[in-house]
Amino acid sequence: MFRNIVLFSYILSLGAACGSAAEVKWIGSGRVEFVRGTELLQVASVDDSVSIELSYDNASQGHVFRQIFDLSDQLFWQQEEYYDAIDIDLRITIGGNTWRGTLASGSEGPPYSIEVQDVRLAGDTVDFFKVTVAGEDGGNFPSFPGDAILGANPSLRVEFRDDSDDGDPPGYLDSTDLECVAQSFTRISEARGSISSGSGQLINFTIDPATIRTQLVEVEAIDLKKVTYDHEFEEVLLTWASTPGKFYVIQYLANDLCWREKSSTFAVSAETTWPVLPFGDKELYRVVEEE
Repeated sequence: MFRNIVLFSYILSLGAACGSAAEVKWIGSGRVEFVRGTELLQVASVDDSVSIELSYDNASQGHVFRQIFDLSDQLFWQQEEYYDAIDIDLRITIGGNTWRGTLASGSEGPPYSIEVQDVRLAGDTVDFFKVTVAGEDGGNFPSFPGDAILGANPSLRVEFRDDSDDGDPPGYLDSTDLECVAQSFTRISEARGSISSGSGQLINFTIDPATIRTQLVEVEAIDLKKVTYDHEFEEVLLTWASTPGKFYVIQYLANDLCWREKSSTFAVSAETTWPVLPFGDKELYRVVEEE
């Protein structure tokens, strides 16, 4: 039987096991779609290039507020999750100008800083991942070109949409770990954002999904040396450079977009080859060294 075994990467985790609190960073680029307001028109124009840089703390240990909307209709269903206590830092750069918004843990306002939605409409499922730094939620704006026009509720927003159709797409809401959401960036099909002065002036922009990348701080990626498939035993053989006496955990990317343990071993030499049994015809693997 043919199996499509996918090599993801060899991950050396510096003292952080999968699922522990960790800062997550996103980057992406796109272009301006719309500008409204005299002051903002002086610093941005349609088709100007845009870049974003977003970081936040993984919210697995933070506060989660969940609500479900169900109209008792098989064609419509919606579930939402909101996260706070995650220290958001969002920077949006257009030309030579950078708008920056921060939202610290414990800020005033409702826990709407990060929102995750699963929406089923007419039988199709779409996932949304939304990040907002708003004045009404306690956001700060240390850099906001045209700050003389700031109103009562300025905001910076980015939204990532996943409506990929690959049979049975996983939903972000299968886990309350935002690290898992970050690991699903390759599934993003549409992304956009906005800069609002809070006084009627606005910039809307799109982000090219192909430019989006994410990373976990203090995690270094090193390539696996070899991945092979043993047809006789139907096993995948993973080979990596190792340190004798170190403990290694082999992980796979589960359907809920989290890395789950597959197997583990102590290294006895400078190179380790370890077999794993695949669950299906296609899996992503990585190896984590634990302290």
